[in-house]
Amino acid sequence: MLNKLLRRVFRVCLIMSLGVAASCGTNGSGPATAPDNGTSSAAVVTPPASPTPAPTPAVTPAPSPSLSGEVAIADNFDASTGLEPTWYGPNGRGGIAPESPDPVGAFRFMCTSGPIAKDDPIVYPGQPGASHLHQFWGNTGTNANSNYQSLRTTGGSTCDNRSAGNMAINRSAYWTPAMLDGAGHVVKPDFINTYYKQIPHGDSTCQGPPSPNSLGWCVDLPNGIHFVFGYNMANGKGGPADASSWDPSFMWYNCWDDLVGTPNARANGTYHTIAEVVAAGCPAGAVLVAQAIIPACWDGKNLDSADHRSHMAVPSGDYIPSIGQRACPSDHPYVLPGLQMRVHYTTDDNFVAGKWHLSSDEMMPGTVAGSTLHFDYFEAWSPTVKDLWFRNCIDKHQTCAQGDLGTGMQIKEAGVTSEGWPRHQLVPVP
Repeated sequence: MLNKLLRRVFRVCLIMSLGVAASCGTNGSGPATAPDNGTSSAAVVTPPASPTPAPTPAVTPAPSPSLSGEVAIADNFDASTGLEPTWYGPNGRGGIAPESPDPVGAFRFMCTSGPIAKDDPIVYPGQPGASHLHQFWGNTGTNANSNYQSLRTTGGSTCDNRSAGNMAINRSAYWTPAMLDGAGHVVKPDFINTYYKQIPHGDSTCQGPPSPNSLGWCVDLPNGIHFVFGYNMANGKGGPADASSWDPSFMWYNCWDDLVGTPNARANGTYHTIAEVVAAGCPAGAVLVAQAIIPACWDGKNLDSADHRSHMAVPSGDYIPSIGQRACPSDHPYVLPGLQMRVHYTTDDNFVAGKWHLSSDEMMPGTVAGSTLHFDYFEAWSPTVKDLWFRNCIDKHQTCAQGDLGTGMQIKEAGVTSEGWPRHQLVPVP
């Protein structure tokens, strides 16, 4: 009984902490620069060898057939079997999600870590092993040959229905450079909190070209859209430590004492490299959190671009006080749901010793640990279920957590499990 009570308390505290920490929406309210914490002697990654990145293949921009993206591919299973009554309500089942306290509607869920592989279906499509090592989550079948059709029709998911094999509501693919402990292991994330937030489509600030009174035209998440955000391996620019870019305002690291977001007393700040977190005194057994708010502004024309980035942009136009957000730039006037991710790792003695770094750091010799952070995304949601969370969580201005759809139903196994998550999983570097 005590264990059951403790699990319930943890679950409630985690949900509350995620709701509070996620309140920044898509306005890039993370700090624009890292705090000055006296870490000028940041650790530098020296790779065991000097790997040479494979040449980036030429990519032709992928025009979008419409603002809806690819022609939707229907579920190849009965999606209703992947849903269940929500945990909201006085009896814990079947209630409706509460109204969002922020201008945005929100849809949140949890994912466990998935495969690790030197594949990248966006940057190196059709070239297995050509990339640095990536940590994937979402679609369990993601590989170098993945595209919208393969993602929509195959694979399970680490974000929902995990016990159901290949029946998955969210077959989208998400990935980031693998975290290495400097002692021959990949550090798997404990879990990833993932959420989409957007101004309801009927709001007056969401129905016109970018201006001092309008974010732009709010549209649904296009089928099959894909892109990279953060450090650019092709030119060494961007990422959380590049103060000449917008990226430090949209991605950073934190040190927490636990999984529910209690800041560590010594390292209570926002940092833009792993080396800074180590220097601040983040201890072993704490939680290193890598956070990112992904670009929400789209050109409305392409599902990909030659650099896999330029069809997307961060909100960098006029500031709109009524909603606390910036408008999209005029050349990217369409507002997509702001995808936000928070990746959690339990630290250890190798972290405290300054050995942890990203696999992509090794590709750029002399790079400060953690400065090459970037994220990749390839949309492949069930079109039926995606429409449910759009029309309810977003457009009805609800704050939905744990895979709740705002209808009294939620996606199975998209929230906190009764057993929690495996902590501090180490696997050999392949």
